[in-house]
Amino acid sequence: MADFTDKPLPEINDLTRPFWTAAKEGRLVMQKCTHCDTVNFHPKPWCIECGSRDLQWTDIEPEGSVYSFTISRTVAMNFQGWQDELPVLFCLIDLDEGARMYAQVTHCNPDDIHIGMRVRAYFQPISDEAGIPIFRPS
Repeated sequence: MADFTDKPLPEINDLTRPFWTAAKEGRLVMQKCTHCDTVNFHPKPWCIECGSRDLQWTDIEPEGSVYSFTISRTVAMNFQGWQDELPVLFCLIDLDEGARMYAQVTHCNPDDIHIGMRVRAYFQPISDEAGIPIFRPS
């Protein structure tokens, strides 16, 4: 399991707080447009598809498949805190409910990860107010 005590933390603001708070509670939430049903990720003040500002935070099923990935075999993003986890799998995940998100995949041998692999999120606290979704093979 990833240890976030010595890794960079996200900047939490009014726009992103619902995402990080829900992850702390073990839930994946994203903005969903009430006009066109598009699921936004990353949080934005408008719909990425139609431009509407009528977005609602919605619980999203934390399952999907690997769209793309990279394997970091050296210190990831120049932060020594990742050293004990090498190699680190960073992926773009296509969630079943339509959004694509960037996330770490754990509990997977780097030789076994592949595009299309089914994954499911689990959640880890990273601070007093935030958690983070991390994926593993389902």
